[in-house]
Amino acid sequence: MRKSICTLVLIVELLIGSGCETDMKNIEKLNYANAIGVDYKDGKYYAYIQFIDFQNVAKTTDGQKGPARIWIGEGVGYTFEEALFQTYETAQERIIWGHVTVLLISESAFKEGIKGIYDSFSRYHEYRLTPWVYATRESVKDIFSVPGFYQRSPLSTILHEPKGIHSQTSYVTSIKLQQLMRQINEPGFTSCIPTLAVNKTQWSEKNKPEPKLMIDGAIFLKRDSYRSYFPLKELSGLRWVKPGTIRAGIPVPDRKDPSVQIVVDNPKASLTYMNSGDRPQYDVKMKATGYIVSRTKDDLLNFQQLTDETEKAIEVEIRSLFQTGIAKKTDVLNLEYNLFRYHYGEWKAMSPAEDSLLTDDALHDIHIDLNITHTSSEKNKSVQGTGRH
Repeated sequence: MRKSICTLVLIVELLIGSGCETDMKNIEKLNYANAIGVDYKDGKYYAYIQFIDFQNVAKTTDGQKGPARIWIGEGVGYTFEEALFQTYETAQERIIWGHVTVLLISESAFKEGIKGIYDSFSRYHEYRLTPWVYATRESVKDIFSVPGFYQRSPLSTILHEPKGIHSQTSYVTSIKLQQLMRQINEPGFTSCIPTLAVNKTQWSEKNKPEPKLMIDGAIFLKRDSYRSYFPLKELSGLRWVKPGTIRAGIPVPDRKDPSVQIVVDNPKASLTYMNSGDRPQYDVKMKATGYIVSRTKDDLLNFQQLTDETEKAIEVEIRSLFQTGIAKKTDVLNLEYNLFRYHYGEWKAMSPAEDSLLTDDALHDIHIDLNITHTSSEKNKSVQGTGRH
């Protein structure tokens, strides 16, 4: 009996020992990919990997940090996988893919088609489906090379952490890979992916330009096909109708000659379908609360007048967005998806329905219910309530 127990203990020790020798690795002997980039040019895919130095992620023993260190690998191939595999040749150590938080895809790669890209993510077990997805019209290398502030890790930038700045000013809501994959498989859905660019003029350090990342617009996909690019100045109306907006500012009565600046919190929009003969029409309803953050003129002092002018300014932005969508053949309000989801018979009868929805009269009425709650200042007694809300 004692001999059997000793033999069993010896076998267990051998199994554990051999397992430790072959399976466990020190973290300093592994490469952790933080972002993956994809570009397409001259008939080939270019795959990029971003590595970030751990020293700028965790605290050091002496509390000192050096400049953020970033390594960018590049591979080329006729497919995305072939390009990515080429980076293994010079990676020196095993690459761990489970820490990727960003998938950055160039506009040209989107135009070529992204089916092979997201198919790879859905098949390989190390990839997670939670990375943020961005587009760019600039160099992927340039985007990956931009540092954060205070010698912090590049993980503390819009690229890896978009929620912080989005909570203060919401223009284009960031999207994760799992959301995009779900949307691509929905009939009639138009996806919106924010585009990143490098701003080299807005910030400086010791009078030297300090490049920083910015969202400069968005591209739109229908299923997995590229539709259009909208610069940021054409997307003002999107924040009022797209889910995910937290906080947005609007000059009233207009941007060129504003009297007040209004901040709107958590706008919620809905679509109402109307069957008007043989042509479908939609009403947009939006509800939100707002408040004044600055006043430059002594007009719009009456509460009712201020509310009406603010609602009118928001409606102008929504209609302008829709008109731009018609010009670019892009269903920015996702009218077709609403038709497919809630009025399938009508959608099926007029399929393809998008052509019937991208017309001037498809957007019928816009009703905005805005409750301006306060003036953000105890000294400002100018707004006079009317009892409307």
